[in-house]
Amino acid sequence: MDAAVYLRISQDRTGLQAGIQRQQEDCLAHAATLGFTDPQVFIDNDVSAFDGGRRNGYDALVAQERAGVTHIIVWHVDRLYRQPRELEDLIDLVEQHPVRIEAVRGGGFDLNTTEGRLMARQLVAIAAYESGHKSDRVKRANKRLAEQGAWHGPARYGYGPGGVLIPEQAVVIRQMADRFLAGESLRSITAWLNRSGIPPLRAGSGTSGLWHPYTVRSVLSSARISGQRAYAPDTRADPAGGREILGPGDWEPIITPEETAQIRAILANPARHRATPARPTLLGGIAHCGKCGAGLTISGKLSPTGNTQRYTCQKDPSRPERGGLSINAAHLEAYVTERILHRLSRPRAGADSASTSGLLRQVAEINTRIGQLDQDYQDRVITRREHRSGVEAATTALRDVERRLVSANGAIALYAAPIGNRQALEMWWDGLDVTDRRAVVTTLIARLRIAPGRPGRRFDPGRVRIAYRP
Repeated sequence: MDAAVYLRISQDRTGLQAGIQRQQEDCLAHAATLGFTDPQVFIDNDVSAFDGGRRNGYDALVAQERAGVTHIIVWHVDRLYRQPRELEDLIDLVEQHPVRIEAVRGGGFDLNTTEGRLMARQLVAIAAYESGHKSDRVKRANKRLAEQGAWHGPARYGYGPGGVLIPEQAVVIRQMADRFLAGESLRSITAWLNRSGIPPLRAGSGTSGLWHPYTVRSVLSSARISGQRAYAPDTRADPAGGREILGPGDWEPIITPEETAQIRAILANPARHRATPARPTLLGGIAHCGKCGAGLTISGKLSPTGNTQRYTCQKDPSRPERGGLSINAAHLEAYVTERILHRLSRPRAGADSASTSGLLRQVAEINTRIGQLDQDYQDRVITRREHRSGVEAATTALRDVERRLVSANGAIALYAAPIGNRQALEMWWDGLDVTDRRAVVTTLIARLRIAPGRPGRRFDPGRVRIAYRP
């Protein structure tokens, strides 16, 4: 005779690992009393027998039963099956491969006998009723919480347990949304995340540690990142356009509800896979019309013979105040780039050391200190040991300030930027792609408005109104 132990604990139970351990100890002790000293153990961890999900441990157990297992030991029979159809499949199987079910709680029975099958059918009918009744109660409770805007479920990317915002992950989501709305594809964003070494949510828990396009889509389409509560109790996987939104949630948003609506509209558009994605622009949607406040969009052509592109306030028949304002795109981008590089090369000392200006100033000062240490070593003012020790201390302080800058205010692209060194900054800026440059712009500039100008094609810097972040 041969025996096998089958264990299953479902996701609605607390203390998952501890529960499996206790069940296994009880089952092995029961097996020993029956004379089985080394039974095979099959486990389905965090899988429900009621909702129809695939159970790999159970499938392996059935294969062993066909191979000659005569006794199956479980903690309770509802751990083995919880639906009448599963029991009938098992009864059909034991007609060719006799087996006895032994339970730690509830006793044993033989499916080869009429009495055993009757007892099993009564137990599974009760278990199915209890599961269905419990499922109804859980769904009602979850819907009520959803209508109240309460956080539901475990930690998600951007948020810890209970919906607590994780600033460094929120920065990544903000850039993902900006890139997508600027025209980048899911694959392009996925490649950027993996190239940048940004870890996904469960990078250290046995996963590949890589992002995938479907993960990026799930994050971007989620109502959660715009502080909204979605509810879809019968949906296992997120649909392309995201789950139905019931209303606002009680946690801090990362992007706006309007941006979530735009992202979902793009994802739900069947033509987006066939169309050529829009080329991201440096200031599209960042620069705003000084008359009506609408975001400016790019128009015109970029060709080898000339650049006629302009940032334009598009006309809207339903809003007569819009339209009629434009500015040369190349000149505006060059002007804003110059202001950005000037601010990074000569950051102002902020009143608050935790402000953007204050943190940039600290980075510049530390970079200057490292440069001075290198010069002192070359001039033999300090020893190699003193140089190494000083540089290590300064670098540690630099990384700490850079992490605070990224976490509090935005652009991942600012991490390790040569702040304070104009020549190095120009080379660094040339190496950034458009979306990273956009992230730097939005980190430093709180508002960029273009005032109306006189007729003509001449660029007037006085029209550009920049409000920097503190």
